[in-house]
Amino acid sequence: MSRRLTAATGGLALAVALLAVSVVGGTPSHAQIKPQAPQGETIATRPRPDYDAVGVRAGGFLVLPRMSLQETHNSNIFATPTKARADLVTTMLPSIDVRSDWNNHAVNLHADARAAKYLDNGGEDFVDRTFAIDGRLDVRRDARVFGAASYQVLHEARSSPDNVSAADAPIEYALYGVRGGGEKTFNRLGFRLDAAADRYRYQDGQTQAGAPIDQSGRDRDQYDVRLRSSYELMPRRSVYLLTGYNRRAYDRARDSSGFDRDSSGVTIGPGLRYDINGIVLVDLFAGWRRQDIADPRFGSVNAAVAEARVAWNVTRLTTITGSLLRDLSETTVANASSYIATKAELRADHELLRNLLLDARLGYEQDSFEGIDRTDNYYIAGLGAKYLVNRVISVSGGYGYRERSSDASNTDFTEHAVSIRLNTQF
Repeated sequence: MSRRLTAATGGLALAVALLAVSVVGGTPSHAQIKPQAPQGETIATRPRPDYDAVGVRAGGFLVLPRMSLQETHNSNIFATPTKARADLVTTMLPSIDVRSDWNNHAVNLHADARAAKYLDNGGEDFVDRTFAIDGRLDVRRDARVFGAASYQVLHEARSSPDNVSAADAPIEYALYGVRGGGEKTFNRLGFRLDAAADRYRYQDGQTQAGAPIDQSGRDRDQYDVRLRSSYELMPRRSVYLLTGYNRRAYDRARDSSGFDRDSSGVTIGPGLRYDINGIVLVDLFAGWRRQDIADPRFGSVNAAVAEARVAWNVTRLTTITGSLLRDLSETTVANASSYIATKAELRADHELLRNLLLDARLGYEQDSFEGIDRTDNYYIAGLGAKYLVNRVISVSGGYGYRERSSDASNTDFTEHAVSIRLNTQF
């Protein structure tokens, strides 16, 4: 408990210190100018022409290659409550973006990889990768359609509640995704339709002794459709109603515990988007979700859901951002139908110099499982810095703290991670 309070207090203290530096210790010119940021812009997202990548022109496209090399010391790579094992992890992160540069319509390509090598625990090595394409067709000035497709190979983190602890290596899975939709405005009234289909396919694992661990019961298809109906009260300020339908279809009629996890559900609720001259940016949604699960032993789950983001540009040098997300998540934990995840984060970003950015963050997450008596509480804190050497090279690093406290036996853990990263872009 003392470690949790120390980490949380340290992160909060830095956030307050950053705010004090920006308000009290800034130059007089900064102190006397009211922040007037463009819509949606914060310290973290602000363009920096002297340091942004130039890219390579290829006809009507802009090619943006990037490469990062990161070293991380993790105090508990297996996320275990006792006998924590530390290791040094080397991670390479290449990526490339190809973006169209047209007056109308758009086509974009993206590819990246995350290859991690553990110094003393080679069985934990992994290579995540992503390939994606998206596009937009501008039918009219007030109407457009869009679509995307992606393929990812990912791994399940050892800290995940669904982690298969007996596996000799992280469980790998493929994620295929297709997106599509459109939006149209009629004066102040606007509609946006989004549809998505995702395919999860898990690879079987094996124990240290070589015995197979069947993961086929987790393979599934997920379908989501959402309609957002909005009304613009005035420029950059609107209210909306979000309605959605989802379906989860598992390949196997029953999982290894004998449960039928197929389900369908609906979501509905109002929302608000509000921008006060770029100083305060608010996006709030609060609603209700009902998920009907095929297995009668699970029945239906009813839960309040919410999504909120508030960004406050305190000065031109400091942004404080708060976020909240509460929704229902899939799980394969034995006897649990799902869990309600509530995540909250407070973050401060400060531009100490034009090319030196600092950040501090505090987070909390509660996962409440349906069908079993289990609640997981996560406490998160972190400090970070990024130094922009020039438009090609930057150096970043930081410290992260994470702790899980759970009702389930043998699932608590504490983790400290210190990292440094060299980034290059062209």
